[in-house]
Amino acid sequence: MKRRRKKIFFLILPYFFIFLILSFFYFWKFKKVNLEPQEYSFYLQNYFQNQSLLEVFLNLKKIMIDFPEIIKIKINPNFLTQKLKVEIEIAKIVAQICDLRQCYFLDNYSRIIYPKILPKNNLLKINSELALEANSLLHPKIANFLSLLFEYANWKPLILKEIKIYSNFDLGVIDNQNREFLFDPNRNLEEQIKKLHLFLIKDFKGSRIDLRIPKKIYYR
Repeated sequence: MKRRRKKIFFLILPYFFIFLILSFFYFWKFKKVNLEPQEYSFYLQNYFQNQSLLEVFLNLKKIMIDFPEIIKIKINPNFLTQKLKVEIEIAKIVAQICDLRQCYFLDNYSRIIYPKILPKNNLLKINSELALEANSLLHPKIANFLSLLFEYANWKPLILKEIKIYSNFDLGVIDNQNREFLFDPNRNLEEQIKKLHLFLIKDFKGSRIDLRIPKKIYYR
């Protein structure tokens, strides 16, 4: 009889520990939360404060949906002090992008999103004749063009005022002198950027500059 009881005890023991662990994750709450960056602390405290570890994990997916600008969340729990350290990585908003219906924002991962916390600084405006969709990616060819253009603008003092995405997929770049430079993302972009550079350093005069044709620059 004793042997049987002992055998039953050892069979039950693993389930008992599992129950304790699950209870710990569910009932044990974080009393203090240290969240970085501070600007998001006000908005996200309720997702972590007085929440169990299980509830925190369940809330992570909700946070990523509610705050599309957040791309990564790192949590570091301290069970002894009941403190939780949360580090959030936020995408950089690089432009406001609008179609004929609505405006969104473009981040540095080429995502078209509407962030929960709107940027306060003035942003480059991108106007698209093609329809846009929230929580989608910008077309890879257009994203590649913008990457090259921004890299060039940081090197050469080209002040961008506006970018247009036309219905035929061509791109118009308007600078602070209201000159429009036309690009074709389906052609050699490096060559088109070089022609842009040539036009600027030669200080040619024109208001509409077509860089789409290989080995030629048309302007008026």
